[in-house]
Amino acid sequence: MWRVGVLALALVGCSATLGDDPIGATVVDAGDSGGGGGGGGGGGNGSGSGNGSGSGMQPDAGTASACANGRKLYLNFDGVTLTRATPSDSTQNKVSWMSNSTANVPPWHQGSGTRASDIATIVAGVKSRLSTLPIEVVTQRPASGPYVMVVFGGDRTIVGTTYSFATNEHDCGDLVKNDVGWISDEPNVSYTQDLVIGTVGWGVGLNGTNDPADCMCAWANNCESASGACTLSASIASTNSSSPATTCPNQNPQNEVAAFSTRFCQ
Repeated sequence: MWRVGVLALALVGCSATLGDDPIGATVVDAGDSGGGGGGGGGGGNGSGSGNGSGSGMQPDAGTASACANGRKLYLNFDGVTLTRATPSDSTQNKVSWMSNSTANVPPWHQGSGTRASDIATIVAGVKSRLSTLPIEVVTQRPASGPYVMVVFGGDRTIVGTTYSFATNEHDCGDLVKNDVGWISDEPNVSYTQDLVIGTVGWGVGLNGTNDPADCMCAWANNCESASGACTLSASIASTNSSSPATTCPNQNPQNEVAAFSTRFCQ
C-alpha cells in the first residue's frame, strides 16, 4: 500500500494543501482560501502552452450527460503562466492561493519518455473515478467558462506554496466556478489520479475525511491515503481542518457524490 501521511501546518491564505514534509508527510496549507496536498489536500474558503512534444492527447469528445451549466474539468498538462489575483479565474489563468505574483508552470514531466502514456493513464483514471457523475473531463482548454482547470507540473517554489503535491482554493458553497488547482511533478501516476479528485472536491467546498479509501482523505487532516482508486461517498463523516486551513460548515456527514453531481453543475 502506498501511503501519504498528513502533517497539518503551514499557511498561505485560507488554503489547505497536501504536500510532503522532509519525512514524506502531507502538509496542509491554509492560505487565501487556497489548498493543496502532499497526497491530496485542498484549499481555504475564498474564491484558488505546450512543449514541443505536447500531451499526446486528442481533443475530447466529451460525455453525453455533461453538466447543465456547461462546467467542465480541464486537465492542463502542457504548461501555463499563472498570475496571482482574487478570485481565481481559470479563463484568465488567475490564481488566488499562490504567493508568487506570477508562475511559469512547465509542462508536466517534460522530457519523460513515458509522458504521453502516463498522461493517458491519468486522464483515464480521472474519468473512471467520475464515470457515474455528469462531469466532462477534457484535456483541451474549453472555448469559454465555466470550467475548473487543474494545472500539472513543476514544484512548490514555482507557484509559491509550501505544499509539494497539490493545492487549490477551499471554496465553501462553490461560489467561484472557474477554479484553478495545481498538482506537482512529484506524486506518482497512480496517486495523481486521486489528487485530481481531491483538488476538485476541495474547490467545491468538501472537507477532509479519515477514510483511507475516500478521495478527501489527507485533505487538511492526518488521514493516510490507501493505494488503489479513491472513491466518493454519499454520506461520510468529515473532519475539522487542521489549522490554519478552513472548515466548511454544516456538512458532517458530507455528501461527496452530491457535491460533484449537483453543486459542481449548478
